[in-house]
Amino acid sequence: MNLNENQLQAVKCPLGPTIVIAGPGSGKTQVIIQRLYHMITHLHCSPQSILVVTFSKLAALEMRERYIKSYGASSITFGTLHSVFYRLLRQYDPLRYDLSNLLSEDEKKKVIQKLYIGLEAEEYEDFVEEFLRHLTLMKNQLIEAKHYYPDGLSRELFLKLYQQYEQYKERHQKFDFDDMLVHCYFLLKQEPSLLQRIHQRYHYLLIDEFQDINVVQFEIIKQLTGDQAQLFVVGDDDQSIYKFRGSKPEFLLDFKKHFQKAHEIYLSANYRCSGHIVHYSSALISANKTRYPKELTTPNPLGPLPQMIDCKTGEEQAQKILEQLIHYKEQGQAWKEMAVIYRTNLGARPIVQALLQANIPFCLRDGMMTLYHQWVTQDILAYLKLAQNPQALEQALRIINKPKRYISKSILARTTTLPGSLLFNLLKEEELSEWQRNYIDKLIYDLQLLREKKLKEGITYIRHTIGYDNYITDYASYRKIPVMPLFEVLDEIEESAQNFSEVISWEAFLKEMAEQIQQSTTKQKAMSDVLTLTTMHGSKGLEFQSVFILDVIDGVIPHQKSSHDIEEERRLLYVAMTRARENLLLYIPSEKHGKPVTPSPFIAELRQPFLANYFKVGHFIYHRALGRGKIIEVQDNYLLLVRFKGEKIRKIDGNYCLNNGIIRWEEE
Repeated sequence: MNLNENQLQAVKCPLGPTIVIAGPGSGKTQVIIQRLYHMITHLHCSPQSILVVTFSKLAALEMRERYIKSYGASSITFGTLHSVFYRLLRQYDPLRYDLSNLLSEDEKKKVIQKLYIGLEAEEYEDFVEEFLRHLTLMKNQLIEAKHYYPDGLSRELFLKLYQQYEQYKERHQKFDFDDMLVHCYFLLKQEPSLLQRIHQRYHYLLIDEFQDINVVQFEIIKQLTGDQAQLFVVGDDDQSIYKFRGSKPEFLLDFKKHFQKAHEIYLSANYRCSGHIVHYSSALISANKTRYPKELTTPNPLGPLPQMIDCKTGEEQAQKILEQLIHYKEQGQAWKEMAVIYRTNLGARPIVQALLQANIPFCLRDGMMTLYHQWVTQDILAYLKLAQNPQALEQALRIINKPKRYISKSILARTTTLPGSLLFNLLKEEELSEWQRNYIDKLIYDLQLLREKKLKEGITYIRHTIGYDNYITDYASYRKIPVMPLFEVLDEIEESAQNFSEVISWEAFLKEMAEQIQQSTTKQKAMSDVLTLTTMHGSKGLEFQSVFILDVIDGVIPHQKSSHDIEEERRLLYVAMTRARENLLLYIPSEKHGKPVTPSPFIAELRQPFLANYFKVGHFIYHRALGRGKIIEVQDNYLLLVRFKGEKIRKIDGNYCLNNGIIRWEEE
């Protein structure tokens, strides 16, 4: 591979701390490989003293294989951060850190679930998942448990479960992946002789994807480099998207504060994306303030303009994507050269359903929490089934206090042993006060009415009349978590049920879809030509000829849960856009779950620099109220004179109307 001037500068720069800012498609892996060769052949570095660190096993393996293919076998050490740190722990205490003592992620989850049940705390539907997330975040940031405040969880319960989990590991001499990092940090701090041995073994450290570094990793890296600071890092602040795991782009941005004499090199030529994709994605990311200023370029042809496609509903969006996928396939594109990218797994339901029905092979890169397996879905199903069968004990227990009817565990324990309907048995319970009986009477009455309703009407009745939405609001408030994602699940439930008349057929459909998704995820991975479905987070590091991005609307991207961190959300969309080599299609529905939505504010940022390409005399638009029209004049600030049906001429603010979904482009 012929290197450009900046790439050569990175390969040949002198020893010492070096930061390489490498944009998408800038050939950073090849630069690292040639840098290694240059260090050995020209800077006379011993290969045994070089340590190359990546963030995934696959990346480490690929880099090692590419080096061997180019320059032959070498004693350079390639590994992930976890593998490198684990090796250090094994050197220090091989018995304690034997691989048999490592808890897998599944084992860790099972241990915590068992400990949580033993606490007999008030049940949180998704407590264990949230606990695991916070546990990793806390440890990655080197925060002591007593100083950590987990948003969305009871702090008291978090501390109790944390202490029990740590005691469990101590008793059974176990450790987990998070412990590898934390234990390594403290070990190097407390054992200077071990650190000295490492400094004698490894003199040079190269790190890829440095923007994904978290606090504990950065502190260990500083320990490993020591005073010599022979550190060469590659990263892109514009692709820092893992804040939820504790990653901080500040370590990349502030690199020269920590290593003051560091060389700084920019790889700004994008060899992956077409000219138009580079221009549009650059227009988007340049709105971020916390970043290295950079001029992104490409030697590639302009290629097709990125398309921003308006549609009405999620179903119409899925249908349009399906048609375009088939069109590209008929033109000769392989399925594996196409990807559908979305902000959250939940938003992928309509396209997954459409692909299954069309029998198009696909692979879910991130896996998926299906609608059927959502706990909210199971609550709704429990209500519907209990209405059909008043003696359904499992369903009655599931919803008895959703919303709160103040029936205690002790009363439920007594009444569940009795034959017949739990609800009617509760009415006979002597400990119940009159107002509690009224709650049960009301529930029985509601279930009788629910039995007579059509499916979608029944779900609406559960939500608004029985009070399930109020329960969700109270639940979110108590947990201190955003309520909107839970309502989004409920809206998705209602939308998925609209074509079914009975609960039995709807549940069968949800189950079948969940099974098909699981089969697709396992079976299609073995196939060589499959369409990729992935979240924006999961898309990082991938590239495709054609990329379809779903739901580019406000509340999805930027997501309502992350609206406080607009720059990270902008980086997410930037990463998704720069996965495309040639064709980039962004879809903008005007409705979601039957409610009007507006385009993402990022759409305005994408369009603004290029409005002149769109607003031209002779181009056609479609106005939400006025219908199809032809632009006959473009005035300052994109005020448009448009001739609509019946020769009506109207003046409209093109910029405002476009960004608020009032107008869309029309083919001639």
